[in-house]
Amino acid sequence: MSLRSVDISKVRRLSLRDVKLPATEVRVDTPTLRIDSPPTDEEITYSKLIDSNPLIEKLVDRLNLVSNNTGEKIRKVDLPAQDINKPKLIALAQRLIERDKSYTKEEVIERIREATKVTQDRAEKGFNLILQAGGIELTQGEKYYLTESNPF
Repeated sequence: MSLRSVDISKVRRLSLRDVKLPATEVRVDTPTLRIDSPPTDEEITYSKLIDSNPLIEKLVDRLNLVSNNTGEKIRKVDLPAQDINKPKLIALAQRLIERDKSYTKEEVIERIREATKVTQDRAEKGFNLILQAGGIELTQGEKYYLTESNPF
């Protein structure tokens, strides 16, 4: 096949003179108030799993895992403070920390890590939980001591 030669000077040109555009609508984006629903059992369980092993969150992200119920990514929720087992944490603090003696934060974390055979990250979370539960208190010298004992 060959290309046809066309003399464009002899071809009738189209004009857009009679074309009219529809009137533009003014769109006003109204902010929508997003009401977060209470966490589902699935989200609470997922958050507890992440607290016990942070690598689960990375695994879920890398594999693009989604919820069975909604088909969307499971959101991590903040667990309420009442889920803390205060008596168990206070008993752990009493087992690890000697009465009438104070320790630095690093020493307490190291004692938790050695006694419970957990990772450094998990021991730090345990330290924070014990502190929240009231098992240990902070002195002015940045040292921690067993609650209801004397900080020496």
